[in-house]
Amino acid sequence: MKKFIIFLAMFPMSAVAGALDLNPFFGDKENQVHFMLGQGFDSGELILFKHMNRPVPYYMAAFAYSQPNTFFRLPGRQSINLIKTVGFGKDGYFNNCRHKCDWNEYDSEIFMLSQDFAVAPWGGKFYVGSGAGVAVQGRYNERLNTKFLLGFRMLAGYKMNDSWNLEFIMQHFSNGDTGTENGVYNFYAFGISYSF
Repeated sequence: MKKFIIFLAMFPMSAVAGALDLNPFFGDKENQVHFMLGQGFDSGELILFKHMNRPVPYYMAAFAYSQPNTFFRLPGRQSINLIKTVGFGKDGYFNNCRHKCDWNEYDSEIFMLSQDFAVAPWGGKFYVGSGAGVAVQGRYNERLNTKFLLGFRMLAGYKMNDSWNLEFIMQHFSNGDTGTENGVYNFYAFGISYSF
């Protein structure tokens, strides 16, 4: 239920943002490639803020191709995401792992179809947004013991010019409690996008 409430909480921001002439992800462009690098955190749940002090040796690299669209009249992007996760070691950096933390076992490839939306309450350069997606991981493991995953993200972005954007992203993956274990994967990531 908390996941659904957080997702819906982003919608009132559309009233603040008003109507946008250009999609803040793309401007007037029609295609985008996006690259992300992320640091894993051992939160075990969707809300990541209270676990910022729990980084773990688990990393994410992602590449996405996106096209602009609208999501309930908000500017959006639909994306095909190719994600690689890599882990090292069997605990957190501070020996305080909360869940099954054999990070070596969680190396995987993830394929995800996602939908993001954004609002730009501070004008044309800055934007905030959220998104969700459905994904399949290439390797079964005990932390998320299904290959089917759900992705959720929150993001803040800055449009450097007509083609380049920078984004800070909180990326969450879980199995939606469809398996017997749902230890989740959570990442803080920096992304760079090129629109053309």
